[in-house]
Amino acid sequence: MATAPRRTFPVKKTKSREKRNSASSNPYYEYSLLFRKDADNVIYQVTSDQLPILNRIGLDDLFMTKRHIREPHWHPNAAELDYVVAGEVDISMVDPIRHRLLAYHVTPGEVVFIPINWWHWITALSDEVHVVQVFSHAKRQIIEGSDVLRKTPAKIFQSAYDVNAKQFTSLLSPITETVVIGPPDSVALINTSDGSTSENIPRATHRTYPGSPNLFFDLQRNLTARRDHSYLYEVTGAQIPMMQVLSLGDLYLTRGHVREPHWHPNADELDYIVSGEVTVSILDPQTLRVTNNRLKPGQVTFIPKGWFHWIVPDTEDAHLLVCFNDGKIESVEGSDVLRLTPPEVFQQAYDIHARQFAKETAPIAEPLTIGPPSKPARYKIDIHP
Repeated sequence: MATAPRRTFPVKKTKSREKRNSASSNPYYEYSLLFRKDADNVIYQVTSDQLPILNRIGLDDLFMTKRHIREPHWHPNAAELDYVVAGEVDISMVDPIRHRLLAYHVTPGEVVFIPINWWHWITALSDEVHVVQVFSHAKRQIIEGSDVLRKTPAKIFQSAYDVNAKQFTSLLSPITETVVIGPPDSVALINTSDGSTSENIPRATHRTYPGSPNLFFDLQRNLTARRDHSYLYEVTGAQIPMMQVLSLGDLYLTRGHVREPHWHPNADELDYIVSGEVTVSILDPQTLRVTNNRLKPGQVTFIPKGWFHWIVPDTEDAHLLVCFNDGKIESVEGSDVLRLTPPEVFQQAYDIHARQFAKETAPIAEPLTIGPPSKPARYKIDIHP
């Protein structure tokens, strides 16, 4: 299988900071704001509140800086797939089946799957971190560890674990509200009882754990399509067997290429733009109109299951995440429709000359996924809507 550079189109940290700063004054981002600790530690969300048409899929856009943490929590109604765009993080979780801690050191282009209801947290290890979190529910629920600790009576902890209720209450006193991104503003990052620092917290060094499920994957290991400098990587239930409700495509396009027209018979699609600009064109089967959605970094578009669509880059380089609410990625490619349907069928149905149609479509010798074919172009045309 051909391999490609890990970061064909790297996300520049300076652009990430500019994006967050500009987002703070943008009404759209304010509407989608889930939580802001400060300008560099913020979470935006896309749920059915922002896009009512969403069905069984949602998204969080998480930005953090070093020495901050997405506090321990769980989602009662959704599984989660985390894709690291920039920076490095530790993603840790408690396996409730085997009663052990799983921890993964994750870098750009890698993903970690978190099953529904698993207790987990994310620690930022670099100065600027960007993580896209995909959920298997259009309006995922969150139970934060800060709420669990501050709302459970201390006497319950004493009764269950034989801790001193009064001392435990004093210990938890800094937690006065839901934290989300910690630590609380009122707490020093360094001061602990033994003089150690948060730097002494063990970091993830292993990605496989004997007897534990495989929840980590590097998308570079699964290149599904390549056309010159345009690439598509995928992660599905085949790579992470527990991931039956989510999958993801990591798509890189260069100007002059197109993610060919296609549809997905088994899943809705949520497209998130990481860098560059693209136009996602969608044929609405109800109105029979094509909508052309010009998207910039941080924006998303939703494509219902079975809707015909294609993607064209508007800049020299474009990078987008293509998220699905199923553990498999099933695609009916336009190239297969054209090359596998007998030309006589088109003639009988549409009065198209079968022989001429067969000659014109002869260059389509296989599924394209990313077009045009590698052969020299016979025609030059502006593919932008």
